Amino acid sequence: MTSKLISLFLILFILVGCQTTPEEAPKTTTINHLEKETLTSDLITWYGRHHIKQDKAYFYYPGTGFKVSFIGNIVTIKLSLDQKHSNIYFSLAKDNEPLLDGATIVLSESEQTIDITFDTFGEHTIELVKRSEGQDGNTSLISLTTDGKFIANETTSAPHFLLIGASGLSGNGALGLPKAPRTTKNSSCLHSFGYLTAKQFNGDFEFVSNSGWGLAFGYNDKTGINNIQKAYNHMGINAHEEIVDSLYTASIKPDIIIVNIGGNDYSAVINNLSGFEREKKIAEFKRAVAEFIVQLREDAPEAHIFWTMTDGSQNGRAAESVINLLSEKDKPFVHLVVINSVGQDGPEGANNHASYETHQSSAAILVEAIKQYTDLEPTE
Repeated sequence: MTSKLISLFLILFILVGCQTTPEEAPKTTTINHLEKETLTSDLITWYGRHHIKQDKAYFYYPGTGFKVSFIGNIVTIKLSLDQKHSNIYFSLAKDNEPLLDGATIVLSESEQTIDITFDTFGEHTIELVKRSEGQDGNTSLISLTTDGKFIANETTSAPHFLLIGASGLSGNGALGLPKAPRTTKNSSCLHSFGYLTAKQFNGDFEFVSNSGWGLAFGYNDKTGINNIQKAYNHMGINAHEEIVDSLYTASIKPDIIIVNIGGNDYSAVINNLSGFEREKKIAEFKRAVAEFIVQLREDAPEAHIFWTMTDGSQNGRAAESVINLLSEKDKPFVHLVVINSVGQDGPEGANNHASYETHQSSAAILVEAIKQYTDLEPTE
């Protein structure tokens, strides 16, 4: 009898042991801190070019920055600034308010922590976008932390604007007074005609620009080795006005490309020459225009290129002579647009550059050109 009970017990033990327990539901991971490689995760949307270097997310060009969404009522942003030449200015937008209506954040220390607070604990967004240029200092994001949790941003199908140029697109002196020198306080790429045009179409944006640079040669390098054409293929321009030694591969193709370049090629180099040497440099500039248009067309064959110039400018006329020679395949996608000069439709800005008012009127011209040549319609 005893042996039968033992056998029955063993059978029951084996049967119970073979049964599987119900599968546990997967645990939801709450992420309230982003740093190092997670700064490029799906929980942060970047504007413009950036890369991870030394455990920080470096971003160089004006108009670069990021957007995060979260559930909570505070986000702590930790930023870094090295090789500082000037304070760096940012625009901060909360809960999808326009960037131009947002607060101004000034980065002045080598490491700086900024707390962004909301009145309620709930779902919120913040956007932080740099208004200053790469030459003003190397900026990077160290970490983001919230008292709640980060959530994915809503996806959009906004048109992508690629903005390529120099001081004009960088908003050099746009917020300043006539005859005043350029400062990072009185300059803002978000008050330039490039960003203002993208804003009219609710587009996202990517800058490749730096004051003083040319398409072929500029004040930064009169030999023509380091120029905007070369910078276009790289991650950025740093505080030493050197091209960052990191090639850039576009993750999204632009729909609209706005180019405003060439003034520095003439004022820094060509206009200081005469005779054969001058004609030789003009030919080099025209060749650079042709090569750059070909590259842009190859990189984004469906994008429309709007090459901007002021009325009667020497660099504009040179570019026009090249555009007129484009093939029938390329011509429908490349458009020369005359925008306003410094002091036209508004006062003069600082550093002999266009004011915010003039940038606004130039943006209006570009909006009409985009409406004419594409299917895009402004949303504002």
